Amino acid sequence: MIIGLGRMLLLMLALLTVVYISLFFYWRAGAKMRLEEQWVMAGRPGDREAWIDERIAPIARRIRTWLVVLVYLLPVAGLSLYITLSN
Repeated sequence: MIIGLGRMLLLMLALLTVVYISLFFYWRAGAKMRLEEQWVMAGRPGDREAWIDERIAPIARRIRTWLVVLVYLLPVAGLSLYITLSN
């Protein structure tokens, strides 16, 4: 029984990693697109990529933090709760 639970947990973590990476790149691309729109609307002079890279770093950190909670912690906690309550 423990081996089956371990296999299920490993498979679940592998699938959640794929979801995490996909969502991270999706949300980061959306944030980058919004920053590019801000750049164009403000008519800023200078290097656009440097400006975007400077502002996307804190956004990417927040995205990573929320994704760890939403993608890894909540499903694992839900599965643990389900297993605990069903036994």
